[in-house]
Amino acid sequence: MATNQALVEAIYAILRGSDAVALPAYNPLLGLQVVRAADALVITVSPGDPYFTVAGGMVAITSLVGYITVAPGGANTLSFELNPTVAAGANVVFCTPTDVGTTGVEGDVITMDGLPGSALVCAHRATNPSFLRPVICAPGVIGCVITAALGTVRWVLHYFPIDAGATVVAIP
Repeated sequence: MATNQALVEAIYAILRGSDAVALPAYNPLLGLQVVRAADALVITVSPGDPYFTVAGGMVAITSLVGYITVAPGGANTLSFELNPTVAAGANVVFCTPTDVGTTGVEGDVITMDGLPGSALVCAHRATNPSFLRPVICAPGVIGCVITAALGTVRWVLHYFPIDAGATVVAIP
């Protein structure tokens, strides 16, 4: 009920012309957008540095893209994992550890292709086929496992809720 009340209040504010309501960006192909501000990479082991929280039900992640704002400047592998909310659930690996530091430079993008166990792609231009193979994700925390404290990356995630009320929010 609280979610419905918040939705009604947001619609009312929009109709009133209020600037107090910030709605997430929406792309019909990729879904709702969640942006995690540029942040320095910090050495973190499994389940990773918490980047996004999935709550309220399952979501389909259609895109996870990183934009390198400060070059890593040395060997640095990244991977993503889901630490599920369910206490008995094991961490789920989204992609294998991939060295983005040796080849990544400022302005490069990092993408995930959506196939479990695949490597991340880091280049000046990278494809994003994960919208064709969305990652279905249960509630939990998506973390980034990092082997070296080198570089700064801004992350953008797109998703579609599968369950009513399911959301993804960035963890600052």
